[in-house]
Amino acid sequence: MFARVIGVIGRIMVALGVFLLGFVGYQLWGTGLQESGAQDALAAQLVPAGTDLDPSTVDVDELVEQLAATDPATAPPLASPPIGQPVGFIEAPRIDLTRVVVEGVSKEELKQGPGHYPSTPLPGQAGNSGIAGHRTTYGAPFNRIDELAVGDEVVLTTPQGRFVYRVLPGLVAGQAWYTVDPSDVSVLRDFGDTRITLTACHPKYSAQLRIIVHARLETPAAASVPVSDADDTAPAANPDEGQASDADLGGDQSALLPAIGWGVAALLLISSGWVLGQLWRKPPAYLLFTPLTLGAVWMCYVYLDRYIPAL
Repeated sequence: MFARVIGVIGRIMVALGVFLLGFVGYQLWGTGLQESGAQDALAAQLVPAGTDLDPSTVDVDELVEQLAATDPATAPPLASPPIGQPVGFIEAPRIDLTRVVVEGVSKEELKQGPGHYPSTPLPGQAGNSGIAGHRTTYGAPFNRIDELAVGDEVVLTTPQGRFVYRVLPGLVAGQAWYTVDPSDVSVLRDFGDTRITLTACHPKYSAQLRIIVHARLETPAAASVPVSDADDTAPAANPDEGQASDADLGGDQSALLPAIGWGVAALLLISSGWVLGQLWRKPPAYLLFTPLTLGAVWMCYVYLDRYIPAL
């Protein structure tokens, strides 16, 4: 009897280990697949009207080149797009970064790619434009942000043209990055110049701190929509208003019960498949229940991802 109990406990522990390893794989690679699909959709939305580019098969290099042909000096003023819509492209050659930037910095927006802080100017416009990104999940666009060095080039390309920034020194001599508390929004204040501020979680696999990198615009700034002329639904211009994104990046507590529910469903499907295999034949029973079980496990992972803090 004791040996049977130990055997059951051992199998449960093995199953739990496989489940946790699967969730780690989902976090590192499964979320990347979701981000890749979202990036394709965002890029398609940036295709200018009246061009020969096909949104369904858009080539990123061609699209960036076409947007870059716009002269910022003559480009019309541009207001921030709605939350969840594309802003433009960010490129950082040193860290092999090329991504579409989406408007918004909540967990939902950052699943699509780097996000623009809505309460800051758009990239290329005068002031301090904030951009946040994941380091370990959802394609990890800012995974190597700590490798950026002083003087490195960061390029933002929007419908207003191409804007070249140079990375500035951080707080430590010879280092471009520094860290702050997640609640410290002072890094997004107006420094009296035109710059971008890149933010991400630090250290990797943790949301304990925020890593910060600043870069100053070298090319002329583009025109922006005056605050008085902006849509009434536009976000506030003050980065201190509603900009403490730590709450947005925290876990969604309401996702725990659905995660547990899908986990229980996966266990029931596994049990049903085993029982059917004993009463009938194992191969067809397993063939029937395996995809259903994997689907339930996947949904469990999705809700667990929503429950834990963004990384």
